[in-house]
Amino acid sequence: MKYVGIILFLGIIFGSNSLSAKKKPEYDTLKPKEVELIGIRNREKALLKTVSIDSTDIADHQSATLADLLSQSSVYIKNYGPSMVASAGFRGTAADQTKTYWNGIPLNSSMYGIQDLNLIPVFLLDGVDLNYSGSSLLNGSGGFGGSLNLQSNTTRPNNVAELVSTVGSFGEIKDYLGVNYGSQKFWVGTKVYYESAQNNFPYINTFQWGNPHEAQQDASTYQYGILQTFGWQASPKDILKANFWYQYSDRNLPQTMISNVNHEYQDDESFRSVISYRHYDAGYNWGLDGSWVKEYLFYYNQLSDINSASYNNRYELKGSFNPEFKIPLALKAGVEDVEETANTLEYYGERIRNRASVWADGNYELSKHWLAGLILRTETINFKMPQVAFTGSVSYKVFQNQALVFYANGGHNFNYPNLNDLYWYPGGNPNLQPENTWFGEVGASSFLQINTHNELQADASIFSNWIDDYIQWTPAGGSYWQAQNLKKVWSRGVETNISYTHSWTDSKLLIKGGWQFTPSSDQSLTSAYDQNLGKQLIYIPLYTAQAMARYSIKKYEFSAEYTYTGARNTTDLQLPGYSLVNVFASRNFSFKQFKFNILAKCNNVFDENYQAIIWRPMPGRWWEIILRVVV
Repeated sequence: MKYVGIILFLGIIFGSNSLSAKKKPEYDTLKPKEVELIGIRNREKALLKTVSIDSTDIADHQSATLADLLSQSSVYIKNYGPSMVASAGFRGTAADQTKTYWNGIPLNSSMYGIQDLNLIPVFLLDGVDLNYSGSSLLNGSGGFGGSLNLQSNTTRPNNVAELVSTVGSFGEIKDYLGVNYGSQKFWVGTKVYYESAQNNFPYINTFQWGNPHEAQQDASTYQYGILQTFGWQASPKDILKANFWYQYSDRNLPQTMISNVNHEYQDDESFRSVISYRHYDAGYNWGLDGSWVKEYLFYYNQLSDINSASYNNRYELKGSFNPEFKIPLALKAGVEDVEETANTLEYYGERIRNRASVWADGNYELSKHWLAGLILRTETINFKMPQVAFTGSVSYKVFQNQALVFYANGGHNFNYPNLNDLYWYPGGNPNLQPENTWFGEVGASSFLQINTHNELQADASIFSNWIDDYIQWTPAGGSYWQAQNLKKVWSRGVETNISYTHSWTDSKLLIKGGWQFTPSSDQSLTSAYDQNLGKQLIYIPLYTAQAMARYSIKKYEFSAEYTYTGARNTTDLQLPGYSLVNVFASRNFSFKQFKFNILAKCNNVFDENYQAIIWRPMPGRWWEIILRVVV
């Protein structure tokens, strides 16, 4: 299937003879959007909650990981610490129920279901969109709480080169280099990077008697990679783009406060590629995408005598069609076919899975005030019984502008088991059913341009997700655990965001904040002695909050970030909540054709002693100096 698909894909691209131009379309420059993190809905999608990270926030976090960048959003980041795994959870859902996409291709591992956000450098990204609940179906199924949409844009560059160099506490050294070159016809972009850190930070060991002061050990890490992009305007109507991303990471995995007698490390190597073709014509456009993702993971555990290697490949071919109508109807439809292969010793041989899907996304302007939409997706595994997901939505715009908009949406989604859940020995269960959720959301948003100097944005929503056939690993016969469809989970809550901007002649002030209330409880009674019924799920805080202030004047900029994470249940005890404050100060200056920006950052200013994961230490106050040069 994969070779036939690639041949057909290339054949359609280079065999197309529909290049005659009746009407010359605008060039597809894909300029990065600059909208606030709080962002009121995408103006073309007033129906569903989609938030875009502010381009200034991305610029301020150029040497950070995606996990660090998202800590200022309403998405909860479950972070095991430096050199460890970090995963995202929307609206009280699990990490494998949050999907991550890069340039339209899924990044979640077919084997274990998640994407480690500590492995994604922000330097590679030109845009980050947060798609909540029903809007996640725009990219694929399984994003019960939402999905992350990452973009590394292939744009027509202005022939620029960029260098970002970072030094920080605990042996942190990071260097990034980006070069863009080309013309209106053909353009290329290259980004290379190297990151390393010792992560030997001091901490208070609250498990040991007397709470001794210790230093984190065996936590060093290094990572390097390259992102190569190409673009070709084959004709006024046809554009071909390609992205290739290679990355290697080596991480020592530190032990907990309880014991430090083991040695563990993990190597991750990945190659991700996607080729996209778009044809634009009067009244319609269509596109084809082909991608290949290859991943390798090696895990070593000295104490348990584990040397485990796993291999994972994913081939995808998809097509889309977008007609234009004279009536106020927007419609886009497509087909996708994915082949996943995986092999590890615990599978006892290679496992192959085919996922085929058909989808459509449409919205209709009922009047100047009312808008209705529907996303429909059906998907099948190995061409067996298909699953159906959908999102129905409606919005009401009180005024002609965006001063006040009410919206509501709801529907159904499903999440297929990952390959470890199905085939890992011992404990994998090939009879697992897909997880299912029924969800709903209502809310209101407001965008007020008070005058030429003042702007106010606000958003509030109430949501609910009822999840059935929730997959859980539980003790089985003997000494192993088994995956089963056991749980029923109800996640619900409230999200609020507000942002205020004031502009002067040569300065600007931005203040924004968010608050989330997210009960996510176990609703299943697995036995008469079950004590978890109605309790908050582990590692999901009931309350979270964020705030940020940024003031820029002439060549200077000053920022402060605040995050609050509420108490979290664990299997043993409840971890207390904690607050973190980070501050930034930067200055721009130039010399001839060189433009410089130097940024100083202090993380965890108040030296908070906290644990995000039980008995996993986290760094106290630490510093970074970041130099950026553009020519």
